[in-house]
Amino acid sequence: MAEKLAIDGGTPVRTKPMPPANPGETAIGDEERQQVLEVLEAHSPFRFYGPKLLRKAEQFEKEFAQLMGVKHALGVTSGTAALKVALTAAGVGPGDEVIVPSVTFIASAGTVVMCRARPVFGEIGTDMGLDPADLERKITKRTRAIMPVHLLGGAVDMDPILAISRRHGIMIVEDCAQSAGALYKGRRVGSMGEVNAFSLQFQKVITAGEGGVVATNDAKLHDRAIRAHDHGINRWNNKPEENFVGEVYRMSEMHGAFALAQIRKLENNLAAMRRHNRRVREAVSELKGVQLRTLADPDGATGQTVTFLVANKDLAAKWRNALGAEGVGGFVLYGGNMVFENPQILNQRMPTAHACPFDCPLYDGPITYTREMCPQSRDILERSVWLYISPLLADEDTDDIIKAIRKVYRGLTD
Repeated sequence: MAEKLAIDGGTPVRTKPMPPANPGETAIGDEERQQVLEVLEAHSPFRFYGPKLLRKAEQFEKEFAQLMGVKHALGVTSGTAALKVALTAAGVGPGDEVIVPSVTFIASAGTVVMCRARPVFGEIGTDMGLDPADLERKITKRTRAIMPVHLLGGAVDMDPILAISRRHGIMIVEDCAQSAGALYKGRRVGSMGEVNAFSLQFQKVITAGEGGVVATNDAKLHDRAIRAHDHGINRWNNKPEENFVGEVYRMSEMHGAFALAQIRKLENNLAAMRRHNRRVREAVSELKGVQLRTLADPDGATGQTVTFLVANKDLAAKWRNALGAEGVGGFVLYGGNMVFENPQILNQRMPTAHACPFDCPLYDGPITYTREMCPQSRDILERSVWLYISPLLADEDTDDIIKAIRKVYRGLTD
């Protein structure tokens, strides 16, 4: 007989809290403290000048670019800023469309809108990334860019998306906010699109509390990104005739110092998460009727989550509640909501009236977003169960996760 589930009054697998699940946070230590103190003692927190400039942000950019396999990296103030700067560098603006997955954080769609372009929402597949077949159906004469989003450590299957982009002559802007360090067939995420974005926010794989990075292999796009993040100028290569009106998203030396310490710990964190992740995935793979998230490169994923799908949304809700009661967590990404269900997107709320992209004469007419869009994505998301895998897990913690999964499976199957 199945053991009585904790949610039904049984004894939970564990009552001790799981270790913190934010990968970068778990690595914070003396190295970050020392790097930041050096900037404080130098009285030079601004990256471009000061009495004793240490160039921490610049060093971070160099090491980040080397590790991610790109020629250029630019530190900015947030992952959202990185997306905005990347889209600006790519020339996205009024009259354009950008294809965004229906399941992602609001920043992916919001930055498109703030570039005064329209987000067009594509279906996801069981890898939680853009479905290539639906992606191609969504391309129009206005499509300026495609934004694949690598969710919580798993790389999107990029080869078919890259083939589509080449076939139609459309740029790729990878959103790597949640997946720094993930690999796709030997390539790092963020090295395949024309210009790409990472986040250093508190929950991310590497963190500076806040911050972001724009990455590219294209010198011209790098120059445009620099100008877009600093009043339209390039302090390293001043060509006034190439200046344009820009905003300010400059990374400080404090954030650069913090991130520099973090980037040097990335590989150790990834190795820890991957080891525990592999054990949990192997356990889930043994369960009949339970489908693991499709990963184009399972060994290259960061390992920060294990995701699986069950038969229907009601069963998935039972799984999540039961795993929570057993003390090992269990959640659905974004509360089970599509990104276009955020009211500011669904209801097309702009900070000023009569503004592109929604109230805009450059388009053929109005656009309508409805909750009924992207039914395939909704089905996949509602049937999904997510578990965090902390770099600080001990083998005993992973044993508890596996025990809880097997216990819930028996309890909900028998």
